[in-house]
Amino acid sequence: MTDTADALTQRPTENRSVEERIKKLLGEIIGDPGLADALTGESHIIEDLGLDSIQMINFLLRLEDEFDLELDYESLTFEQLGHIKELIRFVTAEADRLS
Repeated sequence: MTDTADALTQRPTENRSVEERIKKLLGEIIGDPGLADALTGESHIIEDLGLDSIQMINFLLRLEDEFDLELDYESLTFEQLGHIKELIRFVTAEADRLS
């Protein structure tokens, strides 16, 4: 099993842990760690949080580090980076692709 697969499978419920980790990263990028508690799967990363381009780049780099991924930026779409629930699906699919 690869490090990526290990990073995603070492948790009680796969999507829940991924969701919590994504929310935590978003709170750190925004500069409000308490924000993670207010976010839901329906929260929109750009519309609700207002990430600017620099914050989005930092978030994607941190996402790669957090989940031990190498994102294919050319195939990334706004739909995958819209709602947190879509991002969870994307991260999980990327981890599966790399394992």
